Amino acid sequence: MIVKRSIITAIVGFWCVMNFLLLQRQLAAPPSVITVRSTEKLTETLEEWWGVFYRGEKIGFASQVITPKTKGYKLYDRSTMNLNMLGTVQPTMTELEMEANDDWILERFAFELRSKEIRFSARGQMNGTKLQLTLDSGSHQSSRELSLRQAPYLLAALKPYVVTQQLETGKKFLFPTFDPSTLSEQVTTVVIEGREQLRIADRTEPAIRMRQSFRGISVLSWVDGQGRTLKEESPAGFSIVRQEMSTARSLPARAVSLDLIAQTAVPVATKLTDPQIQRALRLKLGGVNFANFRLNGGRQKLIQDQLEIRREDLNGLSLAKIPVRDTRLASYLQPTPFVQADHPKIQALAAQILNGERDGYRAAIKIKDWVYKEIAKQPTVSIPNALEVLQTRSGDCNEHTVLFNALARAAGIPAKTVVGVVYLRGAFYYHAWSEVWLGDWISLDSVLNQFPADVTHVKFLEGEIDRQIEILQLIGNLKIEIL
Repeated sequence: MIVKRSIITAIVGFWCVMNFLLLQRQLAAPPSVITVRSTEKLTETLEEWWGVFYRGEKIGFASQVITPKTKGYKLYDRSTMNLNMLGTVQPTMTELEMEANDDWILERFAFELRSKEIRFSARGQMNGTKLQLTLDSGSHQSSRELSLRQAPYLLAALKPYVVTQQLETGKKFLFPTFDPSTLSEQVTTVVIEGREQLRIADRTEPAIRMRQSFRGISVLSWVDGQGRTLKEESPAGFSIVRQEMSTARSLPARAVSLDLIAQTAVPVATKLTDPQIQRALRLKLGGVNFANFRLNGGRQKLIQDQLEIRREDLNGLSLAKIPVRDTRLASYLQPTPFVQADHPKIQALAAQILNGERDGYRAAIKIKDWVYKEIAKQPTVSIPNALEVLQTRSGDCNEHTVLFNALARAAGIPAKTVVGVVYLRGAFYYHAWSEVWLGDWISLDSVLNQFPADVTHVKFLEGEIDRQIEILQLIGNLKIEIL
């Protein structure tokens, strides 16, 4: 039992680290609302290499090459990282190829993530403000079209812009972005904070310091006079530092153990015994801006800095028959690029699990039980999607959740992903679980096998992976006191 609980704890911690890695892709992918048409055109290839560090320990390397074309630019970005989880090395590689016109507006891209058992790729072609997408995951290829508010720029445009345009210090510049790893359109705010001397290895170089902010998350960058990134610091100790290619590619003989339990936990002074049998829990929260999160509603009630959580009582519900046909819940029944509820494999499995069951409550239990029993609980480096999980039959809390949600939606049960923290072994850890509609939204955890989820599940956000990155603003800041 202790081993099992250790694995569960590591799973929720590893999910948190994966969000950090996606943040690196988010802010190293495409952007811009300022006009970059006046930027001087690059005429020579720009190649950069960096070491990737976590709290001073090297865990990988990254590189970027920008090559001028006759009309526009081609960018090639890649990273390699080795993560040690419970004694198992998790090698992770990403590749991103993008092409842009002379004004740095995105024309096309190809993104790929590879780990031990996982491969995810996404390709996109811009047509005005329409993005034609092709996704390849779980031996399944699909296509869809996304409508963007405007054609996105490449963040690479920011480097030559900063060094050629003498941007005003302290003024905010907005950059609309599209992130190929999460397939989401965002806005990044950039502030030039000043100029300073930066020590890199055995050299001191003049640098422009700028801060990039995204949904409450802040990344600090230093750029030299040629527009090259000298250093970048992300939340909770992740950083990249410019190095020569040979130095950057040199990795430690042994993968660094990130000690996720210690690094991502929110410790509490009061220990809880048997939280699964508690009907209510009161917490005092601090360290974060509550307005950025969905703390009020459903089973949670926030009054100033105190949060009360009451476990749902299913006896009082008018339990739904499935399939649910309420048009107000249609978005929670629809397939998405990562929750492929309409795929024949998902539909067939849902029908097999239910075996004709039409009571929503009993159907949700059947799907939860199947996911809990059939999906191995292990930390997984991936961009979680249901088809991939169905193929590999393994994963962490996000893999369990996306597969459960896909099966639930295929069965006609509205389902969504929520993220927050959960209490395990004397501390709170970052976690993802489901909510299903059975006349009201009810929490369900297919990793911990809980329905409803116990009162230590504290919901901060809901949504797929593009929204989950917002949870990173809690890391190192959230304080919890059990009342």
